[in-house]
Amino acid sequence: MSPDSLQRFSRRVLLRSLLTLFLPWALLILVLTVLLYDRLLDAKLAPRLHDQQASLSEGLGVLNRYVASLRGNLLFLSQHPAIGAALERGDPQDLALLRRLMLDFSQSSGRYDQIRWLDERGQERVRVDLREGRAVRVPDSELQNKADRYFFVEAMQLPPGAFYLSRFDLNQERGQLERPLKPTLRAATPLFDKAGRPRGVLVLNYLGQVLLDRVGQISTRYGGYLELVDFEGYWIYSRKPGQAWGFMLDRPQDTVASRYPQSWARMRSQPSGQFIDAAGLWAFVRFDPGDSGDDPDGAERDSGRDWLLVSLLPVDILQSLRLQVFWQMLAFGAFMLFVGLAVVLRLALTEADRDRALAGLEARGDELAQSNRQLTDTVEALQRTQGALIQAEKLSSLGTLVAGVAHELNTPIGAASVAASALDKSREQLEQGFREGLQRSALERFLQRNAEGLAIILANLGRMALLTRAFKQLATDRASVERRRFDLVALVDEVMLVFAPRLKATSHRVLLNLPPSLMLDSYPGPLGQIVQNLIENALVHAFAPGESGTVRVRADIDDGGRHCVIEVEDDGCGMTEEVLARIFDPFFTTRRGSGGTGLGLHLTHQLAVDILGAELQVSSTPGRGTLFRVRLPLG
Repeated sequence: MSPDSLQRFSRRVLLRSLLTLFLPWALLILVLTVLLYDRLLDAKLAPRLHDQQASLSEGLGVLNRYVASLRGNLLFLSQHPAIGAALERGDPQDLALLRRLMLDFSQSSGRYDQIRWLDERGQERVRVDLREGRAVRVPDSELQNKADRYFFVEAMQLPPGAFYLSRFDLNQERGQLERPLKPTLRAATPLFDKAGRPRGVLVLNYLGQVLLDRVGQISTRYGGYLELVDFEGYWIYSRKPGQAWGFMLDRPQDTVASRYPQSWARMRSQPSGQFIDAAGLWAFVRFDPGDSGDDPDGAERDSGRDWLLVSLLPVDILQSLRLQVFWQMLAFGAFMLFVGLAVVLRLALTEADRDRALAGLEARGDELAQSNRQLTDTVEALQRTQGALIQAEKLSSLGTLVAGVAHELNTPIGAASVAASALDKSREQLEQGFREGLQRSALERFLQRNAEGLAIILANLGRMALLTRAFKQLATDRASVERRRFDLVALVDEVMLVFAPRLKATSHRVLLNLPPSLMLDSYPGPLGQIVQNLIENALVHAFAPGESGTVRVRADIDDGGRHCVIEVEDDGCGMTEEVLARIFDPFFTTRRGSGGTGLGLHLTHQLAVDILGAELQVSSTPGRGTLFRVRLPLG
């Protein structure tokens, strides 16, 4: 190939690589970058979202606890006997007891700026103020009339036992805001005498700064974004100094509703939520301070002025996070595109070499295909040979079964033959007695011998029938793979017929530890083959010549009641780890020169796993024997 042809070929290869490799790679990186951008931004926002939800949850818990405490204290004072006595008699002694109660309560609680009893005309009858940490009784000359105050008017309209909570605002004294500003929350309940006549209201002025300081602590702990807003959108607590109490300080524009009208509309439309808009990331939850949650009959009333706990992550912080993630993803995308371009160029350079080598590879491929066909033929021949050997192993096992049953049949047949010969001889003697003169004793001896002989014949014929039926059933099961319900104990007894002649000629023992009956729904032929193979394996491989050994066969249902567990254990020589790792491999045997084929345990494993769907486990220790365990599903 000429230099010009090589140059043109290289340009074509480069263009093809750019179109087929780099362009899809660039599109993939673009899509991956967009997906990673969203995932990484979510990961960056996750801690902020968690802090928002945690601050709202903790803040809501604080509001619930503080308002519940306020409600409980008001209920305690309104039901105190000193209040009742003052309402009924109103003499100076009763009023003195009431003042003492309010003084002690104010001093012990330390959270109430004022505790007052206002009579039905709005006049303060008893008032205790908390001044510089001390509970002080206000003289009668300084008591005021609060008939025009909204909290008195609204509380007087409530039924007995109702709870009123005022708007969270700043305290006023004689029509003027108290300085320094004192956030106040007033709780009130109407008072009635025994005749049911209204006698005014009991009012607690809660020092709201305690609650606001607690909200501020929560806000600081979670980034400083938590705020408390009233039902009109005015800040009660704000992270920005001077932003709160706009409705009390002639700043009607300082509301969430004015600054974020769309956000405020969304927050007022649902009790809680989280959303992102032009202002930033909002999270909020509504709190009704007048809702006791335990008043199904409406005995308590609230002002309908709920609060909102609001957390706003400003948009500039969101933009900063987005830019940070954007630059990270941009750097990632640029790096991956550079890597892709470098790889494509490298592939383009190597593709020419690859094409030149294709011709040689095609020729080599033909040779490899021919070799592969030959190898496939060889493998198929090996598989056929293996199948034939496995079938021979099965037939050998069946031949052993036939030989064992034939040996067992010889004994009852011989006994029956001897008994029949004896009966025949006794018959000849009886006939001779008839010719020569029959004696009574001779007849009795004939009848006795006849009964004994017939009993022997019948017993042996019954044993032969039993052996024949067992052999027929066992041979049928071995010749077919049919699922049916059978007794495992009877199956093991039939298998033991095979080993009876062999065990008589050796010192080995096979001990059965089986329940009286164990019904299974499975494949008796393969299962009997497995038990026979495992016992045969133990008798052949576990014991050295001249040794006496014991093979134990156990069967039972496991604790879960879902599997039958069959164990064949010997106390022979055991196996090493190398042998244990290969015992189920085809053609592996430790008795190659002694007639072992290496297919017995391989066939056993196939029958257990492939046909029965069971687990075949083995454990062995050199010098301590071997244990085979079959876990067979019951159904």
